[in-house]
Parts: sequence; C-alpha cells; structure tokens
Amino acid sequence: MAALSPFSPFLPNWQTVWDSTALGWLKTCPKLYQYQMLDQWEPRNKGIHLVFGGLYAASLERYAHAKASGLSHDDSTRAMVRWAMENSGDRTCLHCEGAGEIEEGDLYPECPECNGTGQGPWRAWDPSLNPDGTPNPDANVKNRYTLLRSLVWNVEDRALSPFTTLIRANGKPAVELTFNFEAFSIDGEAVSLSGHLDEVVEAFGQRFVRDDKTTKGSLGAQYFAQYTPNNQMSLYSVAGKVILDTPVAGVLVKAAQIGVGFTRFQTAQVTRPEAVLTEWMHDTEFWIRQAKGFAERGHWPMNDRSCFLCSFKSICKVSPSHREAHLRQDFRVRAWNPLEARGDI
Repeated sequence: MAALSPFSPFLPNWQTVWDSTALGWLKTCPKLYQYQMLDQWEPRNKGIHLVFGGLYAASLERYAHAKASGLSHDDSTRAMVRWAMENSGDRTCLHCEGAGEIEEGDLYPECPECNGTGQGPWRAWDPSLNPDGTPNPDANVKNRYTLLRSLVWNVEDRALSPFTTLIRANGKPAVELTFNFEAFSIDGEAVSLSGHLDEVVEAFGQRFVRDDKTTKGSLGAQYFAQYTPNNQMSLYSVAGKVILDTPVAGVLVKAAQIGVGFTRFQTAQVTRPEAVLTEWMHDTEFWIRQAKGFAERGHWPMNDRSCFLCSFKSICKVSPSHREAHLRQDFRVRAWNPLEARGDI
C-alpha cells in the first residue's frame, strides 16, 4: 500500500509531516528543500560514501532483526552478510543502462526502467568507479571487501559491548522503530514529526537510541562533536522519549573508521538536556512555520551561504530559465516521503 502524503490537503506545497532529512534540507537552504522535497530531484551520482554508508546501515538492520527474532549470533551474521553480498551492486541494468530498485534478496529483479524486458544481470559493484561511472578516488577504502569486513567486525565488537536491546512492554525488541507523532499545531493544522530509529538499547544504567556511522577520518572527541548540536540526533532524542514513554538519555553513536587495512570502532554518548530539546522543538516549529510562508508565496529563497556544501550548486549558478535542462541531465526524479514505514510501533 502506498504511503499517505506528508503534505497539507489545504496547502499542497506545505509539508505537515517532517523527518530529520526534510527538516535538514529546509534549514540548509529553502531552494535546496524545493529541489529535493517538492520537485523530487536527487543527484544521479550519490557518491561512494553515501552508497557505502547506506549499505552498511541497511546490512546492520538485518543483523538486528535476525538477532531479535531469536537467531544465534552466527546465524544473524550470516543473514547480514548474505544481504550485503546480494545488494552491493551498482543497481544498473546491463540491458537498458537504467538504474532501478532491487527487491530485497533478489539478485536478478526486473528492471522498471525497461518494463521488465531487461531482467538482469545487474552489474557487480566495481569499487574503482562511483555509481555514475566516474573514478572513485577512495576505491581502496570503500569497496565490497571493506564493507563486509566492517560489518562482521562491527557485530563481533557488538557482542562484547555493554549494551542490550530494549524489550518493550509488548514483548517486542525495540529494533527498527518507525515513529510518527503530533508535535504541535500551526494555524489550526497538526504538524507531525516522523522517522526511524535503528534500535533502542540499555547501557550504563540508561536508555539510548543507537545509531551507526561510518567515516574515513579519525575518531575521537572532534569527530563526535559534530553531533552536538545536530538536527538528526535531537529528533532521535525527542522521538525516543515520546514513542517509548520513558526517559531516553540521548543517542549512542557507534562510529566505524574505515581504512585500507583496518576498521576501527568507537562509541560515544550524544546526550541532550531536557531544556535543549525544548528549545529545539520551539525552533523546529519556527522553521516549519517559515516553510508555510514560503509555500503560500510560492517562493523558496536561495541561501547562498550554504552553496559550498550543496550538490545543486551547479544548478543554481545558471540562469533560472536553463535550470530544468541541467537538472534533467545531472539529476533524477525520486520522491522522498517521511511516511514510508520500515518497521512498526
């Protein structure tokens, strides 16, 4: 069943269900938000770091689900590695060169770009190339071998870690939780916050939302400082308190430094005092109210102070009348909907 629309039925370009991704786009630049959330453009080349990080997080979800279902550590590890092997291709059909969606566990799906006539085989992951075929300068660091190595070492390290998965009141493990709760009302219309928590764990006598990250940079206090303040971590902290109806200290971030011959792990507590979360909620209401104003005026202004880190910089630097052609050349259409659930609450 298709997910419901996250937009207002009364003001179609005003979003009333928000996740950290969409809120982050808006805070960075309203024009960026328009491109990605409203017009549904995303770069054709996500870059090897996003591809690697996505496969890493999704694979660890398989381990957590398998372990929570009662499988042993070894069997859960096998399930994770199998999924990672089956899905670590570049998802390009050799028949039509189109990039389509792969069903979980299906090595040879039908390609939606050519209506099923180009059913597999799909290219294996060539670590020397980015998804768009351009050279990958980090091929010796981000490749299938280092992905599988990091995954296996992660769960082996996890077995020695001082945290356990929270078992909720209904007897289910707190793994891959989808949340959606009403946060406040703007001009009489309810606004909700939505998203997904990988896991809630108990550690050090407290409860934390757990989140995995990857980096090729060094780990330490400077690395973890980027998460305070941080939009995603603040939402996770709020959501953990709301959906579990119990105190949550913050987020337990487990970072993996990926090197050519090593993967190094470090875990840090990213906490949020109650007063900081209250302030974040007030600021979030302000930003979403701003979005309503942009939608009413039909104008999403460019924040050119953020262009240095934006994938749409090449679009915004050309004349508005030429942007559509550039978008079609370098970007593809893919909708983002915070209401697409991956778990249950």
